Amino acid sequence: MTNKRINQKPFYYNHVIDSFIVDTMHLDIPHKYAYLTLIWEAHKQRGNLTQKSLEAIYVRNKDIPLSTYTNILNEFWDKEDDSYTNSRVTVDLQQTKQHRDSSSKGGNSNSLQKMVSSDKRIDEFRQLNKMMPPKHNKRLSEAEGLELYCKQLLANPDKFTFNRLKEIILSFKDNDPQYYPALGVIFRDTQGRFWKLEQELTSDQKMDRSKAIDQFLQEKGYTWETNEERWKIISDNNLKSEVADVCLHNSDSTLKSTNSTYANIK
Repeated sequence: MTNKRINQKPFYYNHVIDSFIVDTMHLDIPHKYAYLTLIWEAHKQRGNLTQKSLEAIYVRNKDIPLSTYTNILNEFWDKEDDSYTNSRVTVDLQQTKQHRDSSSKGGNSNSLQKMVSSDKRIDEFRQLNKMMPPKHNKRLSEAEGLELYCKQLLANPDKFTFNRLKEIILSFKDNDPQYYPALGVIFRDTQGRFWKLEQELTSDQKMDRSKAIDQFLQEKGYTWETNEERWKIISDNNLKSEVADVCLHNSDSTLKSTNSTYANIK
């Protein structure tokens, strides 16, 4: 056993600390660890978590409840046939030329095609498109816009996110519709003038956001004692989208800077 471990080929991956902190700041310690073990296993498996590899994770980490892993998979991973993929892992592996397609026969499928046909990505694009003014050519056709959206998701998984794009569009809500940037402009923004403007939350802002979530849950009549219990309430009662909206409105005052920056760009 010792010799086998010594002779194992090491694997490497990019661990972006700031992104990890932002993505997992709402999670408790068991969920954070589950998140990491799934990321590690996905890199070892060259991009795809099969049921067999998931069962191996569960066996190696018996102290972590199965429900904890289920929560993380539901929030951060896309289910495709019999395996799970994560866009950030996929991009990292493609950059290091280690990615292996989930199909044993290869085929013509690739990450972009899978994303474009994903119900989750289609729904996200439709939500973003609907948030744009119906006039002044601010919206995109689904055939064109969905592919643009997915390309940027693959190219910039840390910053170009669904929630970030919702924040950007909401920041223009007080403007005349004709002064909105077109959705195509945002999607083709390879320099990230819009979606890279996000500022790191201060400790006070993170605390305010956490208090806003607590207040939202309390108003709905929920009670809890630990962060894990709070997360379970959110997960079991399908409150993720509502909690995300609470976070968006909580940070609305900081989003106004996007408007002034866009004015300067124009």
